[in-house]
Amino acid sequence: MESEHLALVGTDAGAENSFDVEKYVRRSRKVDISDLDLSRTADYPLTADEIRCLTYMMDIEGHTIVYLKSILNTCAIRDPQTTAFLSCWAYKDFFHSYTLRQFLEASGVAVSANRVVEVQEQASWRVWMEQMVASLICQMSKHFHAVYLTWGAISELTTLEGYQVLAGRTRNPLLAEILRRLAKDERQHFSFYYNKARTELQSRNAQRLTKFILQRFWMPVGEGVKPDSEVEWIGHYVLGHTPGREVAERIDQTIARLPGMTWFRGLSETREASLKRRRQTTPAMIAQVAAIESKGA
Repeated sequence: MESEHLALVGTDAGAENSFDVEKYVRRSRKVDISDLDLSRTADYPLTADEIRCLTYMMDIEGHTIVYLKSILNTCAIRDPQTTAFLSCWAYKDFFHSYTLRQFLEASGVAVSANRVVEVQEQASWRVWMEQMVASLICQMSKHFHAVYLTWGAISELTTLEGYQVLAGRTRNPLLAEILRRLAKDERQHFSFYYNKARTELQSRNAQRLTKFILQRFWMPVGEGVKPDSEVEWIGHYVLGHTPGREVAERIDQTIARLPGMTWFRGLSETREASLKRRRQTTPAMIAQVAAIESKGA
């Protein structure tokens, strides 16, 4: 069943071909789940992994306002289409986080009232460095916008696929419906970034700069904000299973269709590295536990 679902999901063909910013701005609305009866959450208990995954997603969606602050300190703000999109993007992502929090709390999961601040405090020096590098590059090159848009396309497509994978896997019908609605928004966000990036990447210099930056600084969604152990866990949870390889490859192949991006294999390489670390770590952990138990005996 899971494999069948994964074969059907993915980017909308239209999402890669066009994006009307004015229409998006006119029609932007927060995600609406008022028609769902959240009192029924007790009928479909969440698994521990689902709670952990949803908490991660809630935290990253809630961190969008911080991402926005960083973007507004770059030359991306000079483009009127981008600023119009970002205004709606931040609004909608806030409600993505709010909706996930609402669902978790309805399911009996306690969420701190200061969760957003707590997540910001967890952010590593890499986020600060990323902001500094972005501002510096903007002063040196007019092509930073291509870098930002390409990075954004990767992030939005990864998030979209993540929501769809979990929606297809869960046995909780309420959660599945919420995730499908979030994925619908993410498809629009991906469409903007992808189509705008394709335009900005027409320049060979933009392609060279994008390749240089992404090869050295690109990180999976949430890295630098969440602890490395959580980033590793979420990557394995979403992409670690066998069909996950197809998802990672689909993301890479979609991004590789952008001008100058045929080299990109970021999701597949991250997945492969994670699986390799797990294969190396598991025997060592088993040996360590066995040693502790033998000493106790």
